[in-house]
Amino acid sequence: MQIDFMTLWDYQDPVTSAMRFQTQLAEAVASGDLPLELELITQLARTHSLRHQFDEAHQLLDAMTPRLTAHTERARLRWLLERGRCFNSAADKEAARPLFEQAWQLALALKEDYLAIDAAHMVAIAAPLEEQRRWHQLAMALAERSSDEKVRGWLPSLYNNQGWTLFELGRLEEARQYQQKCLAWHAQHHNPAKAFIARWSLARLTRAQGLHEQALAELTQLQAQMVETGEPEDGYLFEELGENSLALSDPAAAEYFARAWFLLSQDPWLKANAAERLARLKQLAKL
Repeated sequence: MQIDFMTLWDYQDPVTSAMRFQTQLAEAVASGDLPLELELITQLARTHSLRHQFDEAHQLLDAMTPRLTAHTERARLRWLLERGRCFNSAADKEAARPLFEQAWQLALALKEDYLAIDAAHMVAIAAPLEEQRRWHQLAMALAERSSDEKVRGWLPSLYNNQGWTLFELGRLEEARQYQQKCLAWHAQHHNPAKAFIARWSLARLTRAQGLHEQALAELTQLQAQMVETGEPEDGYLFEELGENSLALSDPAAAEYFARAWFLLSQDPWLKANAAERLARLKQLAKL
């Protein structure tokens, strides 16, 4: 039996996701479906990784390891991915990367294109900047030649990731091409919220090229359309409005930074990991 795990996942709510997987796991155990049981255990482990409960995740993966056989190769593939993700989330990229690379090779051998792309994109996350581009390209090539819409659904994320890798490498025009592909995908698939993010990314590239007036115009138009469609206020958008206004010596910058600080300072991740960024916003807001 196969289950579409994506219907069970809510990555923003790993607790609820865990309950769904537990329900499916009980049914798999009752029916004696070992391959499905083991795959479900890997997903339970991931719900712990997302909560930074790394010991619990490793314990689940350790316990299932002796049960993996030649008849449970997809479970082995998911085991590699989730063990790697557990190490990666704990900031141990050195331990994570070989597992992702093994997952890539096994997924190709099993013709599991969706999971192969997952593995390649995780290698890129764990790899040094200069190696990320190649892994994104491998994943994109696999997705672009697939006729499976689920596999092709990786493309906007891959375009976005490649765009930011190229941004970090200073290859801004190439980065723009990938963000434009990302925007075109979301426009074609009628996903306005994600299209707005792609447009923000393009405006960020415009600022990086020193075209502050153009970037400000792009962002102002984006803000108006987000209001028009009922999208919630976005702190990153106000931050960009502030940065471009500051570069142009526009007194409106302080107001934009104030709004950015108010919204972004409520983000627990930013509070824990970007205290200096938030402090700068507050200073520029003259609060």
